Amino acid sequence: MRLSAIALLGLLLSSACGFHLRSWDLTSTVSSAHVTSERRNFLAEPLRKGLDQAGVELSARASDAELVVQLVEERKERRSVSVTGRARAAEYELTMAVHFSVHDTVEGEAHVLIEPRWVETTRVYRVDADNIVGNSEEQTLLESEMVNDLVQQVIRVLNAVSRETGVDS
Repeated sequence: MRLSAIALLGLLLSSACGFHLRSWDLTSTVSSAHVTSERRNFLAEPLRKGLDQAGVELSARASDAELVVQLVEERKERRSVSVTGRARAAEYELTMAVHFSVHDTVEGEAHVLIEPRWVETTRVYRVDADNIVGNSEEQTLLESEMVNDLVQQVIRVLNAVSRETGVDS
């Protein structure tokens, strides 16, 4: 009983402070989109999922979409940023970046809305020499969070450009 009362209190306090999960509603600015890339890109599928969750209809063909997001290039890097006394990596820095552009199609012609640009995210994590499995799991978790950050960055850019240009008008 006491545990459920504490949980209920926590729920009420978090909702009262204005806490909301991070999400986007692009239905008023973008009705449909198509995500494309020259080769397999680690951001393509998560971006499609993010756009779908934001209320954007995903088009199978670029010609049917209001906006086309072209994933041009990707970059994943891991480098050591500090070392131990035994000359082993103590911390790693993970960097993920995506080069993308956005265009719309009007009467069969593509009009560039966003020139190719990079979005990037970086994280640093410590290495525990006694827990190799934990290090691997932490890196996997960080990479997942970083992909989500990149999706959010692209969606913010799409939201801003569609509001500026009035894409759906």
